Amino acid sequence: MDGFGTFLSYDLLLLIALRGRPVAPTSSACHECFARLSQFVSSGSALPLTPIFAAQTQRLDLTRTTLARQSGISTPTLRKIMRGGGTIGSLSRCLPHLDLGWSWVPHPTLEAGAGLATLRRRQGMTQAEVAERLKISRPVIIRIEKRMQGELASLRGYASLLGFRSPIAPLRGKRRLIPAPNSADRDRVMTPPALAQEICAHFAPHLQGTLLDPARGDGAFYESFPGHLRREWCEIEAGRDFLDWREPVDWIITNPPWSLLPEFLEHSMTVADNIVFLAPLTNLTTKARLRMIDRAGFGIAELVKIDTPRDWPQSGFQLVAGWLRRGHLGDCRMSRLESHAP
Repeated sequence: MDGFGTFLSYDLLLLIALRGRPVAPTSSACHECFARLSQFVSSGSALPLTPIFAAQTQRLDLTRTTLARQSGISTPTLRKIMRGGGTIGSLSRCLPHLDLGWSWVPHPTLEAGAGLATLRRRQGMTQAEVAERLKISRPVIIRIEKRMQGELASLRGYASLLGFRSPIAPLRGKRRLIPAPNSADRDRVMTPPALAQEICAHFAPHLQGTLLDPARGDGAFYESFPGHLRREWCEIEAGRDFLDWREPVDWIITNPPWSLLPEFLEHSMTVADNIVFLAPLTNLTTKARLRMIDRAGFGIAELVKIDTPRDWPQSGFQLVAGWLRRGHLGDCRMSRLESHAP
């Protein structure tokens, strides 16, 4: 499986999410994300934190594992926060690493709780009235305003009551165009079996030991693995999450979900000595991605240029089968594979 990102201005996202004004998308690529955000605006619901986190981690080239480690929290806690749960304290630990701040605070040095209290008074509400409308106790409101402590769900409700679709937003002066996070349906673009066979045949002279396809999908790569070698697979929709895989393997060959490429790459380098990813060249060779590869003790041994299959969305970026090898310090070989797109 793989994903094709669209580009959306985060200023546009925030304008929709935080102010609720109808803004037309600037290109057809934005329509899906725009429609999804507009549903939240029209319903008056709080905007989920997942899109904001995903957008910022993509811009900063951070994996969830790295973000959790830098923030001093566990990965399960981070996932809980992104779903809107957890504690305010856990969320606040993440914000500096994502260039994010509280939506109602113009500068990160200002007191967020005091800012909420000021806005509440300006709207003519008492703490007791806020608590009653949110169906929580007044001491919960006091803890939020005085110490920014408590459950994140309570803070999200409080912020929404004051007119903020999300409690967090990019810090001023740091907003820019960034790739929008891929939706799950965009990660399901299957590799033509003939192309998978050609890629596996290209690397066949080097293959040995155990092979793993961590994103099997319809099985194009898995079924193309040499039959005399041990073959393994993962597929999230079949209940086998690759990010939970711990057994060492010799080779990973796959078309990964591009929306999770940093996470897949980071985890792949902990369990395999050789990795072949079918992905756009730009996704494999950002400065941060190359630093990640270097820190893990890998090098890019070969980049096999491939014509994008005709029935895939045409992104304009060169598609490659990139071979990453543990301990490789030599040159990167450039080669080409003829497309088998129908």
